[in-house]
Amino acid sequence: MKKLITICALAASFTTFADCTNSFNKGVTQYNLGASYFQDGMNHYQRAVDESRGQGRRSIICEALLKSNTGFDVATRSFLSCTTAFGEAASSCSGTTGQIARDNQQTCAENHSVSEDNYAAILETLKATCFGEEGNTLINTVVRSL
Repeated sequence: MKKLITICALAASFTTFADCTNSFNKGVTQYNLGASYFQDGMNHYQRAVDESRGQGRRSIICEALLKSNTGFDVATRSFLSCTTAFGEAASSCSGTTGQIARDNQQTCAENHSVSEDNYAAILETLKATCFGEEGNTLINTVVRSL
């Protein structure tokens, strides 16, 4: 009977360790994805700004704004997944790893908020610059589906 209890306890600790590791790794993956798309969003936005100060070709500005908006949309979703994954890791990990997971969860939540704000701001700029009043319904549908 003692062996059975020991085996069950050992199996439970392996499961908890696996949950901790899997959730932590998923958080890292989602963070990296979010960071990459956030940077893409920033780069495309800067391209739109540079073009508006240069020749001001509307097609290039609008293309860059759309790509920027898409980057921030994906970053927003990735940072939300990152927040969830690190929250799960914080619940299943212990000690230093659990604390790191909680810290990372907070970082992902803050990045999610910034990405969401950037998404909304660029969407408004995109609408005003590229579509005007009549295009608002269309662009909301197109951009949110990306």
